[in-house]
Amino acid sequence: MSTLNVAALQDVDADGSKATLPITGSNFTLGPNWGAMEFASTAAITAAGNLSITGLAAGYDYLVQLEAFAPTTDLGILFARVGTGAGPTYQSGGSDYRWIDLAVIDNADSELAIFGTQTAGNDSGNLCQVEMLLINPGGTGENMMARWMGTMDNQAATPNQARVIGGGAYIGATTAVTAVQFGWSTNYGTDTFKAQGDITVWRRRRS
Repeated sequence: MSTLNVAALQDVDADGSKATLPITGSNFTLGPNWGAMEFASTAAITAAGNLSITGLAAGYDYLVQLEAFAPTTDLGILFARVGTGAGPTYQSGGSDYRWIDLAVIDNADSELAIFGTQTAGNDSGNLCQVEMLLINPGGTGENMMARWMGTMDNQAATPNQARVIGGGAYIGATTAVTAVQFGWSTNYGTDTFKAQGDITVWRRRRS
């Protein structure tokens, strides 16, 4: 039976991490952080109309986590759009995206509706959370895909909480995606997030 032995920290140029797996007398070498998420950045969520993550590099998947967040304007659906180019230019064409969230499907939309048709409240104590995986955003020749999960919170007089499970794709083009942006359905880019919670990003190498 083979055993996994993690060697001293060592990478392709002998400085980072390496694991070796003995198989019938030979070694199978894993490269630096292959398959593992590495921390990229974190920031407190401020009262901004959009939360934007820029500088997405080719050769990585990205995991974005929004925690303990809520809209300033009541009954908002969390939207996401991707950016392309150095600008970046955020894509919002009427058929740039398709998505599914539980039983709700939209095959041609101007954004990814992360909450589907569920709306978050702006009441005190509202705490939404979402994790979104961006699959090969910096790649070319294929459409960027994403999947997400979390919970939506609306602590109104009649409280409503809902599971968030969904996925989708940017189908407007197969060019590299360099950024992702979040905003609210009530007035995208104008209606703000409450100044609460955090947004954190990790990434993992694809090769």
